[in-house]
Amino acid sequence: MKYWKAGIFIFCAAITIFISNFSAAGSDKAAGADISAAGQDIPSKSEFVGMDTCAMCHEKIAKDFKRSEHSRIVAVSKKEGQACEACHGPGSSHVDAETKAQKHATIINPGKNPEACYKCHLDKKGEFSLQYHHPVPEGKMSCTDCHDPHGEDGVKPGTLSSLYGKNEACFKCHKDQRGPFVYEHEALREGCAICHNAHGSINQKMLIERDANLCLKCHFQANFTSGGFIGDRSHTTSVPVGPCFSGGCHTAVHGSNYNDHLRL
Repeated sequence: MKYWKAGIFIFCAAITIFISNFSAAGSDKAAGADISAAGQDIPSKSEFVGMDTCAMCHEKIAKDFKRSEHSRIVAVSKKEGQACEACHGPGSSHVDAETKAQKHATIINPGKNPEACYKCHLDKKGEFSLQYHHPVPEGKMSCTDCHDPHGEDGVKPGTLSSLYGKNEACFKCHKDQRGPFVYEHEALREGCAICHNAHGSINQKMLIERDANLCLKCHFQANFTSGGFIGDRSHTTSVPVGPCFSGGCHTAVHGSNYNDHLRL
């Protein structure tokens, strides 16, 4: 019985600590923003100035932002710290700064540190902690390398990646996969995310599924379970050898210039 009571006590204590830390992280300091998580030392006396003040210098960004998904986010519990300052922190010290160095030192820049993004996108922070991920936690990339937080409408739902160039963010670095190829892999028309989780995965190459299970999400057919058929050919002996793309068969999985079965 005493062990059961001790367990309950530890559990309650853990919950209390979690709630305490969460409340502390969400509380406003001075002008209404705790910016320590973003890794920048903004003066505590800094106050909110509003988006119109930001637009005096950042006219185009402010104009585009009004048409973005981020602009629709409103904290109903407070009147200040909305729009630009919801991510960049209170801006009065930034406005009053005289030199370029002072300007940079008195505002939060999510492009330099992802913690500003993690305040809302906690699920992405979790994905970046998985074994295979883009090197954002290591500081070799930033969220803004792929996403435009000020981007206007015309984005894929739930993301800030353009519908008009689904893969363009990926092709900036992964140029070899762009093509065009004589024999394309039609899955790329759906976007790289049809196979990869760009933030992180437990699978190598940040794949959303492991082994042949990834390919079978699209290439499964009724007679596969009985005869191992994919297309007009049995794969009974092929599938156990290894994944379709690294088992020595469909090695040009993004597209091929030589073989319609995506082989090199």
